[in-house]
Amino acid sequence: MDKIDTSSIPATTIIERNNSQSSTDSLITPPIENPYLKPSIELNGRVSYLQDFEDLPQGRHLGLFSTIILFVSRILGSGIFSITSGIYKDCGQSIYLFFLAWFIACVASFGGLYVFLEMGSVVPRSGGAKVFLEFIYDKPKLLATVAFSVYSVIFGFTISNVLVFGEYCIHALGLEITDFKTRFTGLLFLYFTAIVHGFSVNHGVKIQNILGGLKLVLVVIMILSGLYVFLPKSINQIDSQISWNDVFKTRKQVSISTFSSAVIKASFAFSGWNSVHTVSNEIKDPIRTFKIAGPVSLIIMTITYFIINLAYLIVIPDEELANSSTLAGSILFEKLFGKVLGQQLLTLSIALCAGGNIFVVLYTISRVDQEVFREGYLPFSKFMASNWPFGGPLRSIILSCSITTFIIVVFPHGDIYSYMVSLEGFPMSVATGLVAIGIFIIRKNYPDLNAPIKAGLIGTLSVIIINIYLTIGPFVSKYSPNPTGLENWPNYGLVGLFCILFCILFWYFKFRLLPWLGNYDLVVEEEKLSDGLTIKNWVKVYKGGI
Repeated sequence: MDKIDTSSIPATTIIERNNSQSSTDSLITPPIENPYLKPSIELNGRVSYLQDFEDLPQGRHLGLFSTIILFVSRILGSGIFSITSGIYKDCGQSIYLFFLAWFIACVASFGGLYVFLEMGSVVPRSGGAKVFLEFIYDKPKLLATVAFSVYSVIFGFTISNVLVFGEYCIHALGLEITDFKTRFTGLLFLYFTAIVHGFSVNHGVKIQNILGGLKLVLVVIMILSGLYVFLPKSINQIDSQISWNDVFKTRKQVSISTFSSAVIKASFAFSGWNSVHTVSNEIKDPIRTFKIAGPVSLIIMTITYFIINLAYLIVIPDEELANSSTLAGSILFEKLFGKVLGQQLLTLSIALCAGGNIFVVLYTISRVDQEVFREGYLPFSKFMASNWPFGGPLRSIILSCSITTFIIVVFPHGDIYSYMVSLEGFPMSVATGLVAIGIFIIRKNYPDLNAPIKAGLIGTLSVIIINIYLTIGPFVSKYSPNPTGLENWPNYGLVGLFCILFCILFWYFKFRLLPWLGNYDLVVEEEKLSDGLTIKNWVKVYKGGI
């Protein structure tokens, strides 16, 4: 039987002192056996996965149905209720370009899903994009790991959901919507969420589960509402706002940069498809479960989004839809079901749905940040990683709330929601594109690899092309891709690119330049805190005993 050479498989990085090594290359990986790198050899000599399955203490408890529910609840956020107006405006109020943007986002999501499914099948460990990138791009040492970790902390905020919650609450109460009221209301709920999660992990999980169940109810309401709109006028008494003559009409100016912004916004509505891989270790029979749950969940949400977007166009007049800001969902329900049921009850339900996202996102962010601080890359890592005194990552929660508050308070008037959605989407487009390119790198480096789940060639190439377009799109037009009111604000693509470069420079200074200038090596040491949590410390060991 043929054997595969496993010596080139990237092992977990371990740093040790080596006086004979050049000072410009302080980080080395000693030739020790990594317990997680156990290629599975099939009878024909081919390899089915490159890392062994890793089980957590809580065991694998998520079955097929639970994983589908998890996928759907992660995908269905506030986007479909609040992002439609921004997409429609970016597409020049063209119905054809509007659905084209959604179609491209859908193709990118399905292609990206299978890219992640293949990577998750050969590297079946929790962590998602971070794990995949550090496995694919293992050189230079720690670059992918540190850069993505720092990026996770920088973008550890939940601004879009805070704004949607505030605006929908104010609208449901029948009050005049202002920037101050919207931001103040959203921040109050954010602080409430932080207190619950920070002081009682169990109560926080219970509340987010209840609010997560509301999302599934809203999915049913959305589908039924859309189907109701399609009934004859004699039944629903609705005057259609579109006709076939309007489909290819472009009412406003549209450019490559604004259309790329529209695709990023539409991708934001699908964005939960890549988050379930962060809990791969908790899923029963992950290969089979992901193979079924991923596509089924995306198909459900694609149908739902198509129905509800068509309902928006049929029910809401063109200019009203374009200028509805984040309130498209509320306007639709109000026109269909009246002031009491539509504007108040269902609008409040959407607000609570966004509130559920705040609970979930803050919960997830705090744990991701805590894991980053446990690795010891950032200043004050020991203090920030601790679970003291309430058994949860309170300090990471406070950090996330502080970043969110700072941006919301200092941001000028304008469509901050659309801007932040585009800004958050830009680095993720880069990361997704790199993972897709990594599929071909892995296949080349491991020709005997027979992945349990395969990403199609056309789909993978589509992901690469689309994400390249989304990466360069903001820079190829003389018109600003930023939303209304923020045209003079820095291009969101430029800000996103700066953040990526900052993460890379952080790695370079900490792990390359400073050790070279200071003539020292960085040695990692583990420390167990009083709360039982194990963290890593990076200790300077000067060469020559200095």
